[in-house]
Amino acid sequence: MLKCKITQLADVVYPLIHANIPVMIKGPTGVGKSAVINTEIMSRIRTDFGQASKLHDIRLSTKDIVDGTGMPLIDREKMATYWTRPAFVPEDDGEMHVMFFDEFGHANVQLQQMSYQLVLDRSCGGYPLPKKNRIILGSNTREDGGGDNKMLKPLENRMAHIQVEVDEMGFIELIKKWGWDKRLIAFLNLRPELIHKVDPNHPSFPTPRSLENFNKVLQDPALAHLDPNPLKSVLESAARSILGEGFAHQFSTFLDRITAGLPKIADILADPTKAKMPADAHFQWLIAGTISRNMNAKNSPAFAKYLARMSPDIASMCVHDAISRDRALGDVVSLKALLLEGSGK
Repeated sequence: MLKCKITQLADVVYPLIHANIPVMIKGPTGVGKSAVINTEIMSRIRTDFGQASKLHDIRLSTKDIVDGTGMPLIDREKMATYWTRPAFVPEDDGEMHVMFFDEFGHANVQLQQMSYQLVLDRSCGGYPLPKKNRIILGSNTREDGGGDNKMLKPLENRMAHIQVEVDEMGFIELIKKWGWDKRLIAFLNLRPELIHKVDPNHPSFPTPRSLENFNKVLQDPALAHLDPNPLKSVLESAARSILGEGFAHQFSTFLDRITAGLPKIADILADPTKAKMPADAHFQWLIAGTISRNMNAKNSPAFAKYLARMSPDIASMCVHDAISRDRALGDVVSLKALLLEGSGK
């Protein structure tokens, strides 16, 4: 079995998928297997095989063996029984169809035996899959305690096997590109071991999947108008329910620290050359995120003076984000200079 970091999965697995080799992808719960398939893998497939390519996310463990045979129909003239096409077998429309059998480790022996034909012959219940098809299977590791069944050896031999592992720093770089909340990014930079920490004794614990859910709360526009104390209470409750008590306590403490140590936007605009500038790059990152959201044509010169005191790469990131939001800011000379400095030119 090949092992790779989750952030390398698309590069490792795509040549196999392109060559039409069935692939089993195993990894810890919540590590991001499905997300990579839904985004990176499908993006590449649509580029190579057409934008109409479809992904079918199927959970065989929720089906019964008769779901693979369809319903019987009796032809009384020929005195023969025929079977309808299984509902999860798509019709052939000439497009690429990617069959993703997720949580496959929960499939029982009968369903695995039914999968022999799916994986090797690309058919089920006597009905072929569309001519253009690819097979991907996903499963957690048995150590996750998800009740996974051991895969039958003849089925294992019909596919390639890849086991993905957590990649803390790679994950942080990805969520920077995805535009996640700057507070969460800064916290995970300080505590990367909390990106994936399964708790066998509690239902709420941090994984890339649950962190994504918490990020949705942090970036909910409805929370932007709350006063600090109600907001803190909402975020603590959300973190506790999604990520667990330990994560919530540490994240709340982190927010208290940065609230006490960071300058206010009004202070920066009043005196950008003397306003407080934290030495810690994580805190500079947070300030830059706030500035990028509040920058406009009128206040951009003052913000540019403050950003010039920051690490060049952080200042450049801030300007890039601000221009992405408001294209008119791209004409501000002082901001252009920061972009060039951050790029090393």
